[in-house]
Amino acid sequence: METLLRYLNVIVKYRKLIFYNVLIFIVVAVIISLILPQKFKSTAQILPPSEDTDVFGALSSAGLSIPKLSRLTRAGNFFGGSTPSDLIAVILQSRTILERVVMDNDLIKVYKVKKGIEPAVKTLAQATSIKVGEEGVLELTVKAEKPKLAADIANSYIYHIDKFLKESNMSRGRNMRVFIEKRLETAEQELKQASDSLRVFQERNKLVALDEEIRAVIDIYAKLKSELLKREIELAISKDISTQDNPFVISTKREIDEFKRQLNQIEIGRQTKDGFGAGFAVAFQKLPSVGQEYARRLRDYKVQEEVFALLLQQFEQAKILEARDTPTITILDYGRVPERRSSPKRKLIVVFALVLSLVISSMYAFGNEYWHNLKTNTEQGHEIKRIIETIKNDLSRIRNKFRRKAKTKEK
Repeated sequence: METLLRYLNVIVKYRKLIFYNVLIFIVVAVIISLILPQKFKSTAQILPPSEDTDVFGALSSAGLSIPKLSRLTRAGNFFGGSTPSDLIAVILQSRTILERVVMDNDLIKVYKVKKGIEPAVKTLAQATSIKVGEEGVLELTVKAEKPKLAADIANSYIYHIDKFLKESNMSRGRNMRVFIEKRLETAEQELKQASDSLRVFQERNKLVALDEEIRAVIDIYAKLKSELLKREIELAISKDISTQDNPFVISTKREIDEFKRQLNQIEIGRQTKDGFGAGFAVAFQKLPSVGQEYARRLRDYKVQEEVFALLLQQFEQAKILEARDTPTITILDYGRVPERRSSPKRKLIVVFALVLSLVISSMYAFGNEYWHNLKTNTEQGHEIKRIIETIKNDLSRIRNKFRRKAKTKEK
């Protein structure tokens, strides 16, 4: 109780000092909070596409192994194992999107920069905050000095990311169409040549049909050949968006090698117990010369027929993908014009100044009172003076030592 009363006595004794200090701190804090520029915050929320959705999704009905391409982007080096939300967050922070937003909102003039677009891009990046929530919802927050400007910038981000993804999808669809179109032209010519070759050979040798076993093997061979083509197309596409070390690329190459092995086994007549196809008893090389030639031409025709049908389906789907203009992201919340400023938080600044001034004033009051008590206490005062004198003497000796060294070096 006595200690508490002593503390209260100190506070009462220095009450005027504490009061004026607190008052000065609060006045300064109010002035600073009024001088600081106001900032308004606008937030938009984006729900990205699901992880199973990609630019190749429209081709799945054509028989191409599109789910594997989806796994390619997630397991390989293209996404680096990240989610679509993480990818969109990276794109939003890219220079491409930042420059578009700067030009769209005339931010060079708004930010009053004179050295081109670079300072405006940096200022915009600092004013933008992007977070990905646990559920994959992407939250984009923009700060600006005017409420409407904050909302306009946030919505400009949404517009340009959606436009960018659409352009990217359409560009990949166009590349896919061009790639398949070239293969389709070649396949159509080869199918015509195979058909004419088979027809001419039949007319010349008066052949009508082959043995059922040979026909069955030719059908199997043609289907395996078309499956091999699918894998080769997948591999060609994957090379454009990934590296050779990608797990999907490696597994696709293995499947291609396995298909080639199975096709070779059919050609030489080996029986197989595993793999993609079944063997047969008679190899192409062991057929009679006329039958062997007819089987070869029929095989080529069947293969080209399967290949042409596959490429035709994929070509139509690629054209659909190229023309697709559907939204790639879902907007949960557009940026709204904020009703209140986000900063400066004037009440918080004043409260902080109040607490800080009380702490500093109290520390000064108690420290000053303690020092005064030490001076009035003769014994303690002499002890303090002795300590101070000792410290001064030590400092003086150190200073003199350095001076002597300096003079020695000069000589």
